[in-house]
Amino acid sequence: MEPRGATQKVDQNKDEVAPWWRANSKEAYSAGITDLVRALSNWKASKSGRRKGKRAGFPRFKAKHRDQGRVRFTTGAMRLGPDRRSIVVPVIGTLRSKENTRRLERHLRKGNARILSMTVAERWGRLFVSVNYAIRTPVRVPPAKPGVRARVDLGLRTLATVAGTDGEVHEIENPAPLRVTLATRRRVGRQMSRRIPGSKAHERAKAKLARLDRRAVHLRREAWHQLTHWLVSAYGEVVIEDLSIAAMKRSMGRRAFRRAVSDAALGQFRPMLTHKSERTGTRVVVGDRWYPSSQIHHGCGCQLLAPAKLAKLLVCQVTGKLVDRDRNAALNLRDWPDHASCGPVGATAPAVSSSIGSDGDAGSGGEVTHRRRRGRKTTGACARAAPSEARTKPVPDRGGTSKEVPIGECN
Repeated sequence: MEPRGATQKVDQNKDEVAPWWRANSKEAYSAGITDLVRALSNWKASKSGRRKGKRAGFPRFKAKHRDQGRVRFTTGAMRLGPDRRSIVVPVIGTLRSKENTRRLERHLRKGNARILSMTVAERWGRLFVSVNYAIRTPVRVPPAKPGVRARVDLGLRTLATVAGTDGEVHEIENPAPLRVTLATRRRVGRQMSRRIPGSKAHERAKAKLARLDRRAVHLRREAWHQLTHWLVSAYGEVVIEDLSIAAMKRSMGRRAFRRAVSDAALGQFRPMLTHKSERTGTRVVVGDRWYPSSQIHHGCGCQLLAPAKLAKLLVCQVTGKLVDRDRNAALNLRDWPDHASCGPVGATAPAVSSSIGSDGDAGSGGEVTHRRRRGRKTTGACARAAPSEARTKPVPDRGGTSKEVPIGECN
């Protein structure tokens, strides 16, 4: 142990050795150490296989001009002003809030909430204060339609298509803030590149570009907040998709299509909906990722044909009519899994018509055929085999003779 006198001597010489120490809060250092510990824990858990999701790499050093400046306060004077326009932060002092803080201030005034921490971050040339607080569990307000199930199909042309068991279908418009301001962003970016770095004109152009970024983020977040609040307030059960956003971007191909996926911010929907569903008791059901909701016609059960890769209207093989992709997917997952049969690889899919197979050919024996979502290839002979027949493949042994080895059944 370090002697007590040595600690007092260090405290006395602190002003001489580190004169900047009193100008900063101790949280500036403890917050960085806490984040480093969390990053190392995530890396270790990901390396050992105990952490799900994308693999976490070893934490790397971030330069000052690249990392977002932020600090988290857990002790000290943290409160909201009675005027609902001021926020008191330790060491920094009182900050003027552009947003009204009445939603949190009234809970603090009544004693229903307690502030746990405050995070101050600098972004787009402005300071943002995020308040983490604990609140008493409010009384649940039941949804307006507790017995109605809704299915939400997310998309890019239409942000969401909601189909309810009451027969109503709603289409939520996609604001696409990045696409709307893309021409303006390019023009402002050219203006900033022509200015001298450090000059007032360069700062004005930089602030103008930051204002466009800030507006796009806020419009996108507000759209998801309004949609999720409406869903949990109206329906007793909501069925959503299990989307892989990274796979969607890879499958798009063109850069403009990948940018549209990022502009929609589809990954914000599920966490928001799950968090808000606890307030009203709405049940959130996640559909199977391999469920082909947009490929199966809700009317007759046949497989729909797409004239193009990202076509909005699909063609029915039986009737030849045009079917809206988003509305058809919403109707299919609205009835999931009540009117669905078990499919391959743990998927759940409605029964396909016996006259049309998964590849458009007639099914063998009037049975339903399914397509495996795997990377391996199957030969035509195997595809025409009966479900009860075992596929065999000659494999030479060490003696030079061949033997028949079963490699599975054909579905």
